[in-house]
Amino acid sequence: MRPLTGRQELLRYVIASVPLVLVGVGWAFVIANDIAGWPEAALDLSLGAVGLVLLRWRRRLPFTIAVGTALLTIGSGSATGAAYVALVSLATHRDGRRTAVAAAVLWLAFVGTTFVDSGWGSTTLVVAAIAGTVLVACLVGFGLYRRSTRDLELSEERRQESERRDGLERARAGERARIAREMHDVLAHRLSILSLHAGALAHRTDLTGDEVRQAAAVIRDNAHASLEELRSTLGSLREEDPLGGPQPSFDDLPALVSEVREAGQRVGYRSALEHVEQLPPQVGRHVYRIVQEALTNARKHAPGAPVTVELSGASGTSIEVRVTNAAGRPSAASVSSDGSSDGLGLIGLGERAALLGGTLTHHNDGDRFVVEASLPWTVTE
Repeated sequence: MRPLTGRQELLRYVIASVPLVLVGVGWAFVIANDIAGWPEAALDLSLGAVGLVLLRWRRRLPFTIAVGTALLTIGSGSATGAAYVALVSLATHRDGRRTAVAAAVLWLAFVGTTFVDSGWGSTTLVVAAIAGTVLVACLVGFGLYRRSTRDLELSEERRQESERRDGLERARAGERARIAREMHDVLAHRLSILSLHAGALAHRTDLTGDEVRQAAAVIRDNAHASLEELRSTLGSLREEDPLGGPQPSFDDLPALVSEVREAGQRVGYRSALEHVEQLPPQVGRHVYRIVQEALTNARKHAPGAPVTVELSGASGTSIEVRVTNAAGRPSAASVSSDGSSDGLGLIGLGERAALLGGTLTHHNDGDRFVVEASLPWTVTE
């Protein structure tokens, strides 16, 4: 059972001490009027004090203490408080057989004492029996009620703890997924450029010395940029803000297009956006990632094919992103089935779009592969 607090323990001793105090006041009145002597009072109050001391072990030995304090009530009215507390404590353990035995002992002690003190009449016996039954039933019922209340509290705490653990697991899973998407979006672009230039160096033998040095410089610069972006992404794990760390913006999109053009990818870029300055930063960041991933996929699966990036939309409606490249891209089915890298980027971008309330689709359109996204462009005051 759960340990009691200091206040709860004190409350039980106060309840058990009430009969001791009342009986003590009664004995003082009796002795003051020479109705009885000190020996009887001393015995009664001593037994009551013993009952209070025995309560210290009621949780360790509930049955023994309940029976012991019940027997003390035969010779001491001041011990009734301790006996009642001990019986309630035993009932909270839900040991039906032992609770019944302890309750029977207390009932017999109560009835016997009342019968002897009040006279040997049948009416006295009936009244004592009824009163004792009601008293014992109330004590046992209260004990069972306390146990039920504690069980409910414990069940609620366990439920809350389970929900808390589940929430932590969901948060960890979500954070791992976010990091995986961010790592893919950041590194796939850089590594695909490295692969493109490394392949050119490996297979082309007609390159001049300047061209070889230029390709090597591109590989070196992109390798360095990859390491910096990897360091920045991993560094965001140490931030309290899960979206911490440097993030690209819509203003970085022209630089991205220029970078891939310099790497040899043929990209046509057209933007028909109105009031670009009103584009929310989060939406702009997702637009950047969508274009970046689409260019990376085109570079991986249709190397050398021209790519067209088209942006349209206006504040208060939506922003439309359309990226097309020539044949060479696998079918749409192959990018969304398994856990391979071929579909991971587009699946992650689909989740990004869904988080904003938008959509992202990809499909073959004749001899072209098309990635289309529609993101809400909410007007902000």
